[in-house]
Amino acid sequence: MGPVIFTYRSAHMSYFHPADRAGHPMEEKILEVFRWSHIVSGFLALFVAPIAMAVRKGGDAHRLWGKVFFYAMACVAITAVVMGIWLNKMFLAMMAVLSFHMAASGYRSLYHKRLHAGQRPGTMDLVLQGTAGVVNGGLFIWGFVNIMLGNRGSATTLFIVFGLIGSLMVWRNLQRFYKHHHEKHEWLYAHMSGFLGGYIATVSAFSAVNMEFIKPVWLQWLWPSIIGIPIIYWWTRRYRKRLGRGKRVRDLVEVRIP
Repeated sequence: MGPVIFTYRSAHMSYFHPADRAGHPMEEKILEVFRWSHIVSGFLALFVAPIAMAVRKGGDAHRLWGKVFFYAMACVAITAVVMGIWLNKMFLAMMAVLSFHMAASGYRSLYHKRLHAGQRPGTMDLVLQGTAGVVNGGLFIWGFVNIMLGNRGSATTLFIVFGLIGSLMVWRNLQRFYKHHHEKHEWLYAHMSGFLGGYIATVSAFSAVNMEFIKPVWLQWLWPSIIGIPIIYWWTRRYRKRLGRGKRVRDLVEVRIP
C-alpha cells in the first residue's frame, strides 16, 4: 500500500524501473519522469504526516501539512496507476487505488460533518467508494482464487489481507453514509481512521522496498498494519470516550464547518 514504488515479482518487491519495458528512448524518459515523481511524492508523504499528527488538530499547521500529505498521496496514486496500466502491472495500479482510497476517505469526511442532520454523500463520495470497492474486492478474489489453485505464498496472503482491509473500509464508509442513527462526531473518527490508514499504507510501501531483511516477505508489508490498526482503534476510542464524557469537540480540535 501507499507510495507503491515497486511491483510484485517472484514473491518479492523491487523498485520499478523503466528498463522493465524496453522501448523508444522517449518512452523510457517519460516513464522515468513518472517514476521519480512517484518516489519524491512517496517520501514527501512519509515525512510530512508526522508533522500533521504532532501539531494542534484542526489548526492552520495541521491543515497545511495534512493537505500536503493528501496531495502527495494523490500524486503517488496517479503515477502508480499510469505506470501500472502502461506496463501491464495491474497489481501496482490496484494497490495505488487501495492506498489512495484511505487518504481520500479521510479527507472527504471533513465535508460530512452534518450526516447526523440528514446530509447525504456527494457523487464524488460514491464514485470513490464504488471504485475502491471494485478494486479491493478484486484483490480479495484474486487471493482467494490463488488459494483454491494451491498457491499459498506471500503474494496470496497480501492479496487477501489488503483486499479484506480495503473492502471493510468501503463497507464502513457506506454504512456511515446510509445508517439511520449517526454519532454527531463520527466525521472526526472517519477522518482520523482514513488519514492514519493512509499513513500506514505509506510506511508499508517504504518497508517493502527498503526493509528486505524482514522475513517472510508478507511481514515486510504487514507489520505497519499489525502495529498501526490497534493504534487507530485506541486513538479513536480515546476521542470517543472524551466526547462521551461531556467534552466539546471544539475543546479537542479546531473545527470549521465547510
